[in-house]
Amino acid sequence: MIGSFSSFWYSSPPLLKKWLDDVLTYGWGYTSKGGKLRGKELGLAISIGGTVIDYQPGGGDLYTIHELLSPFHAMSNLIETDFLKPFTIFDTDDKSKEELISSSRQYAEYLLADEIIRFQADNVLQK
Repeated sequence: MIGSFSSFWYSSPPLLKKWLDDVLTYGWGYTSKGGKLRGKELGLAISIGGTVIDYQPGGGDLYTIHELLSPFHAMSNLIETDFLKPFTIFDTDDKSKEELISSSRQYAEYLLADEIIRFQADNVLQK
């Protein structure tokens, strides 16, 4: 399962948050014996208006995008999914048409890869 969205005030859009709250409830999303998504893969594809430099420690936004995504990582842990390394596109506000096409190709490659890298603290370096 891949959640695709634009970063919205350092989080997901409100409608996605509502969906998560409505669907990932105890008894379906998680239980003491495992929920319906247990063992599945969970990934995120996020477009971000700011630059990658802004999303570095000490950058304009103070935190990396991976730090800002920690609630999703925690959710993935609770519902017992394998959290994948997020696909991120930065500086979307200023990308040219050619750059957006290139990003689209990179996203397709991410989705079609034989195996997407699992999220780990040591693989969070950003492109």
